[in-house]
Amino acid sequence: MVRGEGSLFFATRKGVLVLGLPLIGCTTPAPTWWAHDSACAWTAAWMTVRGRNYLGPRELLVDTEYSGRLDLLQRISGRPLGHRPDFVGLNNGNRIAIEVELAAKSRPRLDSILRMHRDWITAGKTNGLVYICGNEEGRRRIQRANERVNVMPGYSLRIELLDWIKEQTRTEFERARGGDEAAAA
Repeated sequence: MVRGEGSLFFATRKGVLVLGLPLIGCTTPAPTWWAHDSACAWTAAWMTVRGRNYLGPRELLVDTEYSGRLDLLQRISGRPLGHRPDFVGLNNGNRIAIEVELAAKSRPRLDSILRMHRDWITAGKTNGLVYICGNEEGRRRIQRANERVNVMPGYSLRIELLDWIKEQTRTEFERARGGDEAAAA
């Protein structure tokens, strides 16, 4: 990570094996994934300080329940593409898919992902969808895709900006520590 941007720690395959966890350890991520991994870490912290339970990226890698098939084919092989959300929030029996979207996907791929989520919500597999975007353009891109697909008819798709997630996480953390009296008030 860039100095001053914090640290990311990953459970290696050997570390997961030693701990006996039912997870797949990871290799060191390429720098192209650092921003996404950092955003996922902030998302996990945000849910944690709010007392939410969730399945994270490593858990979803081994839990095939939340691996979906897109109605889109790979260009070269012609096979259907797969997709899984970054998180599944677990709250009072509800399962909310959470997508961390920092890089623009092609319009057909994004629409296909939203159709998958719409199908999951319709089937009762999940109860909702939250997108966490890196900037306003990302938010607008998801809003436009939702206008085309209509993931949750009659409901608004929740879209948050990563900076807001970070701010809320810091505020809740300070409140929990009792260190920020203005936040506590």
